[in-house]
Amino acid sequence: MKPSAKKSSILIAILIAALLAPSFAFAQSAKSPKKAAFLSILLPGLGERYAGGQKSVKFFFFTEGMFWTGLFAFKKLNATRENTYRTFATARAGATTTQRPNSFYDRLTSFDSIYDYNARLQYVEGDQTTPLLETPENFWEWDTRASRKQFQELRSKATWARTRSFLFVGALLFNRFASALNAANIAAKTLPTATIIPTSQGDIYAQLQVRF
Repeated sequence: MKPSAKKSSILIAILIAALLAPSFAFAQSAKSPKKAAFLSILLPGLGERYAGGQKSVKFFFFTEGMFWTGLFAFKKLNATRENTYRTFATARAGATTTQRPNSFYDRLTSFDSIYDYNARLQYVEGDQTTPLLETPENFWEWDTRASRKQFQELRSKATWARTRSFLFVGALLFNRFASALNAANIAAKTLPTATIIPTSQGDIYAQLQVRF
């Protein structure tokens, strides 16, 4: 085959492949990997459903529901435990716990009273210290050291629940990442590929392939 004829055959084969690819892809319901990934970021399992990966849909829907359930459960547990230790501090130390910062609860955990806290400041910083004002909002005085110890334990339990809720937030983000990759991979398999293959006789032929 002459070079010019070979070039013409190649161009014709490429043109045929280009014309056949869209219709063939449509017949096979080709899916967009980008769209599949985007849908899975919105809701894990949704991208798999769009791409046709039915086996993965139930798995990611299940894990998504499980992680949200865990998140809400630990947030509820944290809120309940925070309310418990605040109520305890009011009853046993006379503390005002409405809209107080974490630093206030840190002082309640470490010192028996506001007097004890100011005395410690005076000892560490000397005459240059600025004592905590003994206002009703700042005041506390534990009835016993055992109560302060119990308060510390109640607060630790609340912190434990809050930490677990953060872990579920991370799990939700990871679930979206994993589902997006999986959905994009499934969608990519529906896309046709065209291959131009020369023969030993100098001819060429076009081949379309679709992975399932």
